Amino acid sequence: MATRLLEASGLSKSFGGLVALRKFSIRIDEGETVGVIGPNGAGKTTLFNILSGAEKLDSGKILLRGREIARLGPDRRAALGMVRTFQAGRCFANLSVEENLLIGGQTGRIASRSGFLGGAVELAQAFFPFGAFRREESGLKLRAEAIASSFGERLSPRLADPAYSLSYANRRRLEIGRALASKPALLLLDEPTAGMNPSETAEMLEYLEALKKKGLSMIVIEHKLPLIMRLSDRVIAMDEGEKIAEGGPLDVSRNAQVIEAYLGTPREVSPAKVSAALAVPPAIPTPLLKLDSVDSFYGPVQVHHGLSLEVGEGEIVCLLGGNASGKSTTMKIILGLLSPRSGEVLWKGERITSLSTSERIKLGIASVPEARRIFPEMSVEENILMGAYVRLGAGCAVRREVRADERVLALFPRLKERLGQAGGTMSGGEQQMLAMARALMSSPKLICMDEPTMGLSPLFVERVLETVSALNKVGVSIFMVEQNAHQALGIAHRGYVLQNGRLVLQGTAGELLNDSRIRDAYLGGEQMMDI
Repeated sequence: MATRLLEASGLSKSFGGLVALRKFSIRIDEGETVGVIGPNGAGKTTLFNILSGAEKLDSGKILLRGREIARLGPDRRAALGMVRTFQAGRCFANLSVEENLLIGGQTGRIASRSGFLGGAVELAQAFFPFGAFRREESGLKLRAEAIASSFGERLSPRLADPAYSLSYANRRRLEIGRALASKPALLLLDEPTAGMNPSETAEMLEYLEALKKKGLSMIVIEHKLPLIMRLSDRVIAMDEGEKIAEGGPLDVSRNAQVIEAYLGTPREVSPAKVSAALAVPPAIPTPLLKLDSVDSFYGPVQVHHGLSLEVGEGEIVCLLGGNASGKSTTMKIILGLLSPRSGEVLWKGERITSLSTSERIKLGIASVPEARRIFPEMSVEENILMGAYVRLGAGCAVRREVRADERVLALFPRLKERLGQAGGTMSGGEQQMLAMARALMSSPKLICMDEPTMGLSPLFVERVLETVSALNKVGVSIFMVEQNAHQALGIAHRGYVLQNGRLVLQGTAGELLNDSRIRDAYLGGEQMMDI
């Protein structure tokens, strides 16, 4: 019978009015690998923060080998054997590879010598290294060398090199190596292959499978679902802070609720409305925005590979894809928040690749960012006013313009009723409406919307999508980055599908709605067990 290693139950955590975890439970036995999947905002990283002690629980229990650890700090949990890595790799850049690994080896030792007396012992040994201390240090160095060797030529020849000199993939390997140096009983891996190319991902999978064969217990969060399906003994799917499915990898990948969490559900609208929504404008639209063969990078990590797409005048175009496919980075390229390494951004046929964000806004490009980004302490009216400064300047003239702009307020009657209310006190759906109203105040020709339905109730999802359609009807083109494929395609004219930074599908909304390959792009399809 397997020995229970971790048993966590009733885990709940809220941030203000946002419920990140709701009575969540997870268990793992000795030697087991459990994968955790879910769309953006599902609560996966919050789960790791709670388990590792980085965030405090609101309620619930966490038992590690039968011991309650919910009140212990991260250092004590690490000393007991629960060690984690992070979504954005964290190494000590100015320390050598060996020094980074040695830090990991100090985990249990430092925790066992906490307090005044323990600190005094450490200080004394630093100045007067006795035989036992020297033997301990020698053992830590041998372990660091062994871990570096387990990564082969990636780390072993570079023990003396500073961590900042490593490639991105090797820094991720180093972070995992540092965690292994602490001799964990349970390793929490938060997106261990994030930013890695396919060959690096395959190599990391092979390494993790070797750790699994050695009996190391692991909980793995990963957006590359083929990897997690192949590595895991059991998979837990999350959405909105709750567990929606648990079981074998193949069973979970075929679960209707999991597919719905990633793709969304078709909008319930009349056939006439569907026909109108899916109809491409009768004339070939004049190109408004175009990305031409864009390659983009974050440092050494390539995100886009020759991305080309366009939005025509009067169109709603959606960009779809699973987590970490490059959707939000596409938005940054369009808005000038990230410069492409190669390729061009064109506006009405003219190059704008070198223009700043403010210059692009003045041309007629507006943004509704992910998570809305309103000013919570400012009133609704003041938030709306912020969108008008680009075309009107400052002062009373702007305020008069807002009050006179019935086009904006007519689209958002709920905001008109609450102009004096603080933006941060509104619901998530109302804040999304506020962000859209702010964008419309700049009189844009194109509004770029990043995940406009994320975290909203079904009622507000429908309202937001209806508002997007209404904006389009008054002459505003829409480029919408959206994970909820069915919802987005229900109002769009055309769509593109990204997978690992590459376009894998494009077509009219009607064509894409009926294309089973969209599911493959999100969940891996029939070949999901292969990397």
